Amino acid sequence: MYYANLRNNRVVVKCTVLNGEKIKFISAVYDTGARYSCFSANIIDHSLSEKDVEGAEYKMLAGFIGEEASKFYKYEVQQFAFGNIPLGNQSIWITFDEKVTTNLVGYDIIRQISRMSPANSDKEYFFPSQEEMKEFIVTA
Repeated sequence: MYYANLRNNRVVVKCTVLNGEKIKFISAVYDTGARYSCFSANIIDHSLSEKDVEGAEYKMLAGFIGEEASKFYKYEVQQFAFGNIPLGNQSIWITFDEKVTTNLVGYDIIRQISRMSPANSDKEYFFPSQEEMKEFIVTA
């Protein structure tokens, strides 16, 4: 189980990304309205350049900087963990647009975990499976 607190109407979660021999600890907004998990390329790997992802699938995504769209590239990471929940190899979306400063965990990652949000609480609880969530509810 992993939990995060609601602050300023946002749930910020800790993510761990292993890429090659580089490990990164990243804070990201848990965004149930985002279709994709999107990160600044600089956060994932300082040495990464746009030339390194030439030919990769990309999308123009808006909502990060008002109405303006930014280019995001599909990028494979060896290991991705949502809090302390390991999710293995994942495809995420990265951008080199320096105006994008918010990292998001979107539905592509969210659909792999279970969530419980107790009434009148500022905590969100996350579980690697529905079975673990049910067990937590029964023993709580």
